[in-house]
Amino acid sequence: MPLATISRRKFLGTLSNPASDQDPIDPLFEKYSRKTLGPRVFDNTLVNNFRHGAEDAEEGMLARVGNITSGLAPYTGSFGKREAIYLLQRVGFGYKKSDADTLAALGNANAAIDAVLNINPTLPPPPVNWYQNVFADENSVPYGADVTENFFTGSTIGQNTNNYRVDGTRRWLFQQACNQDATIREKMILFWFHFIPTDFSSVSQSANGFINTNSARVLYKYVQYFRQNVFGNFKTIIKDISVQPAMMYYLNNQANTAAAPDENFARELMELFTLGKDPLSQYTQADVVSAAQVLTGWRVQNLNTATPATNFVLSLHKTGNKTFSSFFNNTVIPNGGASELDALHDLIFTKTRVISEYICRRLYRFFIYYDIDANIEANVIVPLAQTFVANNWNILPVLKQLFKSQHFFDLANRGCYIKSPIDVVVGSLRHFNLNYNVAVPTNHDAQYRMTGVFQDGYMRPMEQRFGEVPNVSGWNAYYQAPAYHEYWINTNTIQKRYVWINALFNGFSRTYNGLVTTVKIDPIAYVQQFPASIISNPNLLVAECITHLLPVDLTVAQQATIKLQTLLYQQTTDGYWSTAWNNYITAPTVSNTTIVRDRLKNLLFTIVNLAEYQLM
Repeated sequence: MPLATISRRKFLGTLSNPASDQDPIDPLFEKYSRKTLGPRVFDNTLVNNFRHGAEDAEEGMLARVGNITSGLAPYTGSFGKREAIYLLQRVGFGYKKSDADTLAALGNANAAIDAVLNINPTLPPPPVNWYQNVFADENSVPYGADVTENFFTGSTIGQNTNNYRVDGTRRWLFQQACNQDATIREKMILFWFHFIPTDFSSVSQSANGFINTNSARVLYKYVQYFRQNVFGNFKTIIKDISVQPAMMYYLNNQANTAAAPDENFARELMELFTLGKDPLSQYTQADVVSAAQVLTGWRVQNLNTATPATNFVLSLHKTGNKTFSSFFNNTVIPNGGASELDALHDLIFTKTRVISEYICRRLYRFFIYYDIDANIEANVIVPLAQTFVANNWNILPVLKQLFKSQHFFDLANRGCYIKSPIDVVVGSLRHFNLNYNVAVPTNHDAQYRMTGVFQDGYMRPMEQRFGEVPNVSGWNAYYQAPAYHEYWINTNTIQKRYVWINALFNGFSRTYNGLVTTVKIDPIAYVQQFPASIISNPNLLVAECITHLLPVDLTVAQQATIKLQTLLYQQTTDGYWSTAWNNYITAPTVSNTTIVRDRLKNLLFTIVNLAEYQLM
């Protein structure tokens, strides 16, 4: 979908007033937003003064003073609450306050990053038959049983069941994101899936009878491969996905024959998955043709059995030598049958600089920001790429170096990145401790249906859903110049983001399979995560909520305005709120509860409707 003609400032301003046609100047957004090709660094001395509330420095406080020159030298600055929250939001979908407290208590960036990169190898339970009450499983898989290994032998039965299973896999992925721990695992899985995607619907509709009824199995195995190889060796990952059944169908290598070579996968293998389209990547159309010929003969077989596999079929393979361009030193891959596949991958990976720099740019744009200027290229991308190659294509050393760097913690990288729909929906559910899990874990019908409300009812209208990509390049926001993350925003999705926030504060309930699930932010429970001394002090409480909900600070004057309009209810003394809260603690009557709940709701609602809540 093309990007609508609308500025970020107008988008962020309309969130608090979606019906407005005005384009008001948001002074905070003017200060914190980063603009392509402009100077993009803040004066840290001024920022520190600003954080401590220097009233006279409000205008022009965060003026940009030059390009970002920070690099990969280890970060040695302070590590506290703000840094922990920033880290968790970049490596996960939102964050739990308890996780931020745990990381902040470490007081050390290295220790915190080691913690978020320490992934538990235990795999979650697989998707199950959740649909029995709607459509009886045609293979008689019991309600609540694993469906990922179950298959259909015929090509006409099982299509409806397969559709429910595919949809169940989407919802299962959403559940894993909501139930994530404090590590990078779920977001790294999304990186891999976006970078090397397979669209669930496209695979299910492929021209093969058995895939129509068994696509849920191969799609689950595809995403599960990334779960098992979050920090896998990149070269190995590329080799493995080349013959993954889901990819074989998605990019049509299943139909690649000697008589009619199909160039689809061969092209994307080079253009999207390894070499990219940057200036140093000089592969040719002739290289695509030769690669397609190498890839002929591989076929997914036995989809309608317990042991589907991708095998090499010699009779379908294009024999003869395959000659590549001068970009590949005019290399010839001789006729070798199945062994040609490894030879092709080895040939592509001789372009170490091209691949390593391209992948590091993709990582940077996914986790940090889209704009890579000359300084960032020289100080971040190039040395990261060298680390990548020096570690034999293992991704973990690259991530460690990036996240532990001065550049990652540079203030210019905070509060500049528009949240994805997954970050908005899953992040809000997790941070406000909402009921994304139903009360009875074995009520699979209710759980999967409730997950569908979140993903299909709210997230998909914002134009992102698990297992659904607009094209083989993934989601535009992570790769498409010049707008990048601004692709999340158009005249439709602006409104949907506002609808989501409004729904969380006003609350909604769903009843499925006899189980009622209510989703509504409890403002009293939320603030009671903070120390009592903070809650009873309106100045400290406003500041604490801003710290946890916004990626950047507000000025003293702005905090005072928020306090006056929400907690003080236009009263002039701080004692109004302190008394109201203490009365509630002493005697939580209906009247006292209503007063503090309404004031707190107004406080939180005001903050999350600010522009900065949509940034991270």
